[in-house]
Amino acid sequence: MTTDPDPDMMAAELALGLLDGEERAVALRRVLSDRGFAAEVEWWRRHLADLLDDYPSVPAPEGLIDRIAMASRPKPRSRLKTLIPAGLAVAAAVLLVLFLRPVPVPEAPSQASPPTIMIAALTPTGKDVAPFGATVDLRRGELRVAAIDLAPPGKSAQLWLIKDGTPHSLGLLARSGATRIALPKAERSGMRSGAVLAVSIEPPGGSPKPTPTGPVVASGALAAT
Repeated sequence: MTTDPDPDMMAAELALGLLDGEERAVALRRVLSDRGFAAEVEWWRRHLADLLDDYPSVPAPEGLIDRIAMASRPKPRSRLKTLIPAGLAVAAAVLLVLFLRPVPVPEAPSQASPPTIMIAALTPTGKDVAPFGATVDLRRGELRVAAIDLAPPGKSAQLWLIKDGTPHSLGLLARSGATRIALPKAERSGMRSGAVLAVSIEPPGGSPKPTPTGPVVASGALAAT
């Protein structure tokens, strides 16, 4: 037995470009048949466009990947604040609303259940990349990234998890639209609050080394919803 997708979530994901294939087709048909849903989609598009217009661009500093790795080493919780630029606070708050999922209520008031949904707002390091979001569904073992035109022709955009100060490749990103990456159980343990996702530009097919070889174009810390 299946349940209908949450209409608010579908509207937000359509506006963000997170839907593809049959999911996107269903959402677009709903836009044509449901005026209320169409209005929700338009509201999200305007709201997100306003946020992106106000987003400050900063040049990529030298040695960014090393600094990301150092920042992701275990530190007091308050250190997380230094990973997120001031301009990212609003975008991160919006993403928390967009990707919040209901968590099953435990039958007995025993130990609290660990988070099953993680989100990250990835900050661009230059003018050519817009801010974008990533979600991690630990229960399903799936990571979803919405990004557009990250890599120039002849290059690949590669996603990394910075865990314990070391980059781990999560796979290549699509040139546009949503990318879904299946997460092996070994990688799910690293998806915790404060862990850093980063995107680098690599040769076709990805980095020839176990670490990034090209420039880092975006990065952001994971947070539990």
